[in-house]
Amino acid sequence: MPYLLLAIKAKCSKSGFYTRLKLIQFLNLEYSIMANYIWQNGKLVPFEQATTHVMSHALHYGTGVFEGIRAYELASGETAVLALSEHIDRMFVSSDPIAMKIPYTKEEVCQAVVETVKANGLKSCYIRPLAYYGLPPTKVRVRPDPKTPVEVIVYSYDMGDYLPDVALDVKISDFIRLHPKSTAVGAKICGHYVNSLQALLQISGTKYNELIMLDYEGYVSEGSSDNVFMVKDGVIYTPELGTILTGITRKIVIGLAQDLGYKVVETKIKPEELYAADEVFFTGTAVEVRAAGTINDQPIGDGKEGKITQHLKTEYLKICRGENPKYNHYLTVVK
Repeated sequence: MPYLLLAIKAKCSKSGFYTRLKLIQFLNLEYSIMANYIWQNGKLVPFEQATTHVMSHALHYGTGVFEGIRAYELASGETAVLALSEHIDRMFVSSDPIAMKIPYTKEEVCQAVVETVKANGLKSCYIRPLAYYGLPPTKVRVRPDPKTPVEVIVYSYDMGDYLPDVALDVKISDFIRLHPKSTAVGAKICGHYVNSLQALLQISGTKYNELIMLDYEGYVSEGSSDNVFMVKDGVIYTPELGTILTGITRKIVIGLAQDLGYKVVETKIKPEELYAADEVFFTGTAVEVRAAGTINDQPIGDGKEGKITQHLKTEYLKICRGENPKYNHYLTVVK
């Protein structure tokens, strides 16, 4: 932070400097509240000391894999991480397409997540495990040197609501989802998310809260960072695997819906079918369960959160908070 202050001071007028100083002080305060410690390569380090080299391979080519995980406060006052092993399993699977060997076992990364949440003293939080190619021993090139180290970090912070808890205004994006023959679409690889970023930039500054991307054939794929579902005549439909991320919340919600007596069909969905749906909703670790009120300015149903969406959201949050013992196997208590 002092280096950043010096750089700004050298380039700004005296009056402008104080404005920017206050902004930086605010940002520094905000981040210090968000996380005191980050787990980095086997140990907890203070937030401001968790650094990486500017020539790290991942910074140039997006060669990293990550997960988004949530922890929730239980009725008992304890904190539990939701679907921890499932997320870390997927992280290791995601590393295969980029020939990455994570230098820790799954159990060690799971323990790192628990340690990070505990060290930051957060009752409920969002958690980001990340493994990435670091500084190559020789030249930086697309194919990393086999001796390039794999760095691993775990970060946690109090995120709150990722999207507003209202029926969302949604736009079908001009950008399509990644082609399944161009990359491993089921892997959570860092570079993939430039696709989501470009799509989100299209709705930046507009009334839209979220977007839906189509696949290369013109069928519904997924949101910017979530899976899509629709409800028609009491039946729940969702895009089949193949062009979408294998969502963990998606899997939990499908199982939950079936347990609640709903029929769930995984199939190809045309965008026009969304307009005629009774309900449309998104699922994801960050978004949890969120309804779409409009798509391309056309109301979905009555434009409000539908009964089935509301039912699933309520029951899903019960799972997260340990209020449904049947699903407690998804919870890892932080001790």
